[in-house]
Amino acid sequence: MKSLVALTCTLALQGCTTHLAEGQKRELAIYEEKGLLVKEKSVGTAAVLGIFPGAGYFYTGHYVLGITTLPLYPFLGPLWMPFDTAASAKSRNYYATKMEAERNKARELRELDHRLEDKQLTYEQHIREQRTIEAKYAAY
Repeated sequence: MKSLVALTCTLALQGCTTHLAEGQKRELAIYEEKGLLVKEKSVGTAAVLGIFPGAGYFYTGHYVLGITTLPLYPFLGPLWMPFDTAASAKSRNYYATKMEAERNKARELRELDHRLEDKQLTYEQHIREQRTIEAKYAAY
């Protein structure tokens, strides 16, 4: 009986690990405001699929959670899983946005450096444009 309680608690806590911290939520809002948001997964679709056993987790790429939370579905599933899978989709979008912003920033900075090397820019112009690129992709 103790092992069943321990397993149930472990499984319940696993589903609660997909939420963003407050700072990450602010960063995501800033990226969205700047038009840099990458919507890898739909939050609404994840929430709707969360109503069905495991479907929301499979949609958001959390296959282990999709399987391990099945025993809890009759007790908590319809109440908790839609919210958890929606938060999981937001988390996926946050990390996809952050990676895309870093990739684009690095690409633009490389292009800027090449323009400096080719003497198309002065050092002062390079610094100004570099600051502009960094501000464009900054999450603050």
